[in-house]
Amino acid sequence: MSRTHPRRFFRHGLLPQLLVFEAVARLGSVTRAAEELHLAQPTVSLQLKKLASTLEVTLLEQQGRSLRLTGAGHTLREICEELIHCLVRADARLAAFRRAKTEHLRIAADSEVRADAAELIAAFCARHPGTQATLHVAGRSELLSRLAEGSDDVYLLGRWSIVHPGGRPPGALAELFLREAVLGAVPGIEGVAQPVAEQVERKNQQKD
Repeated sequence: MSRTHPRRFFRHGLLPQLLVFEAVARLGSVTRAAEELHLAQPTVSLQLKKLASTLEVTLLEQQGRSLRLTGAGHTLREICEELIHCLVRADARLAAFRRAKTEHLRIAADSEVRADAAELIAAFCARHPGTQATLHVAGRSELLSRLAEGSDDVYLLGRWSIVHPGGRPPGALAELFLREAVLGAVPGIEGVAQPVAEQVERKNQQKD
């Protein structure tokens, strides 16, 4: 296959112009295309004009109050559909190479449950790749101060006494951690404080 490419297809802004044209051709209206693409009508009209000039063909003709595709317009619409399908396939194939979004979970624990907290966090991160968790270990008085300030997402204040800052609902990741711990997803965690379990369960019922 020849590697000689028509230079007109390498002009800056050609891809957005093609997508604008596809929307106009599909919807049959500059107004509706502008609404779908969240662009001003004059911008859409200007993009169409630049595209026709770049390709050196007439793409649309005014017929009364509506637009009609020319022969070149019909051909270009088919090409645009092929291009869009190609881009969708490319995005799907590249998805596996993208880094998973890192989510952060801040946990503070009483020094007496340091080892248990570390096991909880390790097990949670293993089940949920992409989670980055930090553990702050301190004495009870410091933890209570941090709890009052809401410095962390989850607090382990004693043996299976798990709470989160009052005054605000737990974030999605913190709620997941609470649910899995409270509901016994981790072996040996069945004794978590019941009020926390009831609080999380009520929140989920409100969502439903």
